[in-house]
Amino acid sequence: MSLVNYSDSEDSEHEEARKNEEEEIQVLGKSSSSKDLKRKRYGNSTNDLPPLPDAFHDLYASNSRVSTQDDPTLHGGRQRGTPHVDGQWPSHIYIEWYPTSAESNKLATLIKKLNDEVFGGDAKLQSLLQSDLGAELQLHISLSRSLMLLTDERQPFVDTFKHFLDKSAARPFEVHVSGLEWVTNYEKTRCFLVLQLARPTENTLNTLLWASNETAKAFGKPSIYVKLEIEPSEVRQRGRGMRGARPRGRSRAVSRVNVIQDCTPCFHISIAWSHGSLSNDVSAGIRSKYSADMKGLPISVKAVKVKIGNAVSSLPLSANVIDTRGIIGA
Repeated sequence: MSLVNYSDSEDSEHEEARKNEEEEIQVLGKSSSSKDLKRKRYGNSTNDLPPLPDAFHDLYASNSRVSTQDDPTLHGGRQRGTPHVDGQWPSHIYIEWYPTSAESNKLATLIKKLNDEVFGGDAKLQSLLQSDLGAELQLHISLSRSLMLLTDERQPFVDTFKHFLDKSAARPFEVHVSGLEWVTNYEKTRCFLVLQLARPTENTLNTLLWASNETAKAFGKPSIYVKLEIEPSEVRQRGRGMRGARPRGRSRAVSRVNVIQDCTPCFHISIAWSHGSLSNDVSAGIRSKYSADMKGLPISVKAVKVKIGNAVSSLPLSANVIDTRGIIGA
């Protein structure tokens, strides 16, 4: 392969550019340098770069698979709740949250303090803020259990949830942290340090939960948080807007009477986890001593995510939607 011969004109252009830069340095003053000049030209901070689009995170919402079989040693001793089966897709409906740098540092400081002061410094509490390589991890508010879907149910599931999301007339909102709590997963294999959430002004979390649970029921899947038997005083009936709706799904149609329960105490964001469980005295002490620093932390919600396998669908909440159904008590 022969070398490419560049013209003398290009060399002269580089030389001219170098001379111009030296002249600009002299004008700026003796204390300036070539590096200072480049900062002046192109900006002096990485903050000048535009933020990554929200959809970027969806491309890396799952870790790469390093084994075709369940192996707890590959992920901190955690046990898979449902064994992997070919042709079945683990699915989840949730609200995504990426804390700011200041918020993330605040949460990391809390976890370190708990490990030092409560767990004796032996790091029994495992952070969910970052991966082992230091990459920022997605935090979330769950709106469903981990559900298993068949291959041909994947798109109908997304379509059905979008149907109920549209019917809910949910708009973008802000929710705030009300304190700390300890919760145990359904399998009773781990306990989690979580940020407890206050009820938003328009009760939107309960409305989104309703949309998610109605979708799960349409596919014969279990709901999350709601009681199987409830008192009339605990129910908010949704009126005529949903009657006769038949979402696309494989199982029975949705009931003509749809209700919204107040499940506010159940909504949370997990920030760390530990094997086993804590005594009531220890968990109560953590709540009373450490909750104050976290209260009021704001979380902005503009979309709901549906994750099926490694594919993530982002469904935005419309700021222009008008709720004409009149949800009683919402």
